Amino acid sequence: MAGHQYTPEELALLKLYEQFLKLSNDTQIAGRFILLGPDGAVVATGSLAGRDIEAATAALTSLNDAKTATEESTRPDPFTPTVALDPALEAEFEEHCIGLDPEFLMDLAEQDPNRAVAAFDDITSQWDGGDL
Repeated sequence: MAGHQYTPEELALLKLYEQFLKLSNDTQIAGRFILLGPDGAVVATGSLAGRDIEAATAALTSLNDAKTATEESTRPDPFTPTVALDPALEAEFEEHCIGLDPEFLMDLAEQDPNRAVAAFDDITSQWDGGDL
């Protein structure tokens, strides 16, 4: 490719290719790869020995595990509200949920399933249909 002007993306792929080649001098081919540029043109092709594939996989796994651990430690708690809750609605919701005593309903269901369903319906029908 004499005279070809490489894009920054292609140069980055060539650097990756160079790193693959530096893994070892082992010529036993266990796999082949093709690096394509953003436009789909072939930038480089190569082959790797089994131990090279294992080494590259281990290195990337380690890198990704560290990245995931860092991202998870800085990720906000999904159970922490990101908007302020209306105290009146929160109190109404809590009051509504207090009536849903699961132990009472399960004990009742063991004795008489129809009565348990009726009790559940009674508790949930007390909600006025407003926003929670």
